[in-house]
Amino acid sequence: MQEEVKRWINKYRLLSRNEAVLAACSGGPDSLALLHMLWTLQPEYGFYLAAAHVDHMFRGTESAEDAVFVEQFCRRLGVPFYGRAINVPRFIARSGRSEEDAARVLRYAFLRKIARQLGGAKIATGHHRDDQAETVLMHLLRGAGSGGLRGMLPADNGIIRPFLAVSRAEIDNYCRMHQLKPRLDSSNLNRDYLRNKIRLDLLPDLEAYNLEIRAVLCRTAGIIGDEHDYISVQAGKVWEQIVRCEGTRLLLDRKELAKQHIALQREIFRRAIEKKQGQLKGITFEHVEKLIKMALHGKVGGIFCLPGKLTAMNRYDVLELGWEKENGPELIEPPGIVLQVPGITSIPQMRLQVVAEISADRLSADGKMSALWDATELAFPIFVRSRQPGDRFQPLGMPGSKKLKDFFIDAKIPREKRDEIPIFYNRKGILWIGGFRQSEQAKVKSDTRHFCKLTINRGI
Repeated sequence: MQEEVKRWINKYRLLSRNEAVLAACSGGPDSLALLHMLWTLQPEYGFYLAAAHVDHMFRGTESAEDAVFVEQFCRRLGVPFYGRAINVPRFIARSGRSEEDAARVLRYAFLRKIARQLGGAKIATGHHRDDQAETVLMHLLRGAGSGGLRGMLPADNGIIRPFLAVSRAEIDNYCRMHQLKPRLDSSNLNRDYLRNKIRLDLLPDLEAYNLEIRAVLCRTAGIIGDEHDYISVQAGKVWEQIVRCEGTRLLLDRKELAKQHIALQREIFRRAIEKKQGQLKGITFEHVEKLIKMALHGKVGGIFCLPGKLTAMNRYDVLELGWEKENGPELIEPPGIVLQVPGITSIPQMRLQVVAEISADRLSADGKMSALWDATELAFPIFVRSRQPGDRFQPLGMPGSKKLKDFFIDAKIPREKRDEIPIFYNRKGILWIGGFRQSEQAKVKSDTRHFCKLTINRGI
C-alpha cells in the first residue's frame, strides 16, 4: 500500500522537501493510517509533519476520548499535536446549518488557522478511493454537473489527499499490519446522513450489479474531471468575446454565445452566475438549460428569475444578468457568508469583495475600507452579514458596548444606507462595522506578531 501511495504522491507532486504538512487526524482508521504513513515517509521526502484534531462535541465523552487518543498517539511518534474542542451543537443552534456543514466549516477553519501558524502548511486528509466513490454518487443524486461529478481532487486549495489511490480495505489491512488500533466513530453508522446511507446501503446494492462499482465510479470521476478541466479552459478563452460587465450587470452577447458548443454555453452561464452571487447553490441543470434556450430563442423582453434573486432579461443583442432589486442590496441573514482567510470572498448581495491577508510582517490599515487584527487572538471562521435588530459591539477605544443603531445615528449614516454596510463577526461577536469602526476584539497590540487584514473592494 505504501508504494501505491508513494506513486500517487509523486504523480501529483503532493509532497516537497522542506515544506510543512498538517495531518488532520480524527483517530479513525483512515486518518490514523495517514498520520502513521506520513511519519514513515518523513525521512524520504524531508517535510515537517504536525497533526491536528477537532473534537466537535457531538458525542460527549466518546469524542473527548478520541482527542486524548490522538494526542497520545502523536506523542509516541514525536509529532507535534494541535487539538481543539469546538462546540459545534451550539454553533448549529445559532446558525441553522446542518450538522455535517457546521462541523466541516468549523473544522477547516481550525485546520487552516494551524496551517497558517506553521507557515502555510499543506493540510493532509485521509480521504480514500471508497470516499471518492461515495462522493461521486452523492453528487450524482443531487444533480451535480461535471464540476461535482469529478469528485475530490488529489490537491485542491491547500488540501492534499495522498490516500485517494487506495481503498478502505487496504487501509484497514495497513492498520492491522502496523498494529494500529484506531478509534471507531459511532456516528458513521447513523443513516440520517446521506453519505452513510450511500456507504451502508446503496453501494452494497450496486455491487450486486458490478463488484468493481467503486473502481468504476472513481475512474469515471477521473474522466469527467479531465473533460471538465478542458471545457473550463476553453470557456476561459471565449469569455471576453461573450461576456462584458456594465455596472452591476453582466451582459452576454447572444450571437457570440450561439456560436459555441452546448458544453461551453453551459459553462459560460455557470461562470456568470457564480461571478454574480459567489456560488452555484440552488442552481440546477434545468436553470442553466432554460437560460440557454432563452438566450438563443427567447423573445426580447423575456424575464427569468433565478434562485438568489438573480434575474435574466433578454435584450435585442444581449442577455442581461443582474439583481432582482437593483435599488438596494439583498439582506444577508445570519450566519451569513464565511470569509476565505486568506483569500478573496465575493459578497454579491452587497456588491463587494473582501480581501483577507495573513502575515507575520506588520501590516497597516489603508484607510477606512481596511482593518487590522491580531491573528492569533481572532476566533475563526469570520462571517459577513447584514445588520440585525439588537446588534451591539464595543467600539475600538471605548470602555463599554454600544447599540449598532445608536452608532449609526451618531455617525449620521442615512437609514437607507445602513443595509449596505457589511457586518463582520465571529462567535465572540462583532469585529468590524465595515468601512466605519472596529471593535475591541483581537485588537493589534505592541507585542502582536501575526496580523490579519481585511480590505473591502466595492463595485463587483
